[in-house]
Amino acid sequence: MPFIIGTPTPDNKILVQSVSHIYGIGLTESAILCQKVGFGDDARGIHVTPEKSQLLESLVDKRALLVGADLRRFQNDKIRRLYAIMTYRGLRHKKGLPVRGQRTHTNAKKRIHFSINVN
Repeated sequence: MPFIIGTPTPDNKILVQSVSHIYGIGLTESAILCQKVGFGDDARGIHVTPEKSQLLESLVDKRALLVGADLRRFQNDKIRRLYAIMTYRGLRHKKGLPVRGQRTHTNAKKRIHFSINVN
């Protein structure tokens, strides 16, 4: 099972779908990256060699994409900044309520709350 950008890719899964499991890379971007590296549409995880894996990682670096832990850290920093300057959106994030104007009377009872340490 090869690792691409710190994410394991199963041997029997289609590679385009496996690469799209990397946080910050969607299915379209995954297809573009796999095509540039030279993988076909039916390539699987077992076809990934260490050289091709490094080439894929270098392509992501060249495209200046934030992926994985870097993207999560960037998003959490933005939310921390909103809370630090006491904006309405920041307070909604802190309380675990919908941020973008959704209704709360009947919906939003179980919004997934991502814990953000604001010190």
